[in-house]
Amino acid sequence: MTEADPHSIGGQFRRSRDEMRGIQEELAAIAEDMRGIARTEVELAKAELGEQMALGKRLGIWGAVAAPMAFITLIFAFTALMLGLAEAMPMWAAALITFGVVALITLIAALIAYGAVRKLTVVPKKTIGSMREDVRWAGAQLKSNMTLSGKETP
Repeated sequence: MTEADPHSIGGQFRRSRDEMRGIQEELAAIAEDMRGIARTEVELAKAELGEQMALGKRLGIWGAVAAPMAFITLIFAFTALMLGLAEAMPMWAAALITFGVVALITLIAALIAYGAVRKLTVVPKKTIGSMREDVRWAGAQLKSNMTLSGKETP
């Protein structure tokens, strides 16, 4: 056997060395892809948080305008209801009925507001889901490279 013979120890060593270089290059490419994906994920998280902050800001501005106006409007509306009912019944009964209507509307509005607040989040859920997918992809790539190189993972 000569040095150039692929079945010689030197040929096998060169083949193994070339195979290891190929695996190192694949791993380096995967690592670079993961760095790029991580940068993209950070940008996605920033954008998602920005959207949530803008939503919160809009909610705050419109709430600050609407709340006092709604309060004043409701005072007049329920005063009118109470005075209208007082034409048909004693004032105390009209006031009690008006109170019941106001309490029911308040409860319904509070439940709706609670549901809306539960949707508001500062956790970038889309980004977290995307990052989980990236980790699964990287794991599959590593497993695929190990399988191609002939070294099965347990």
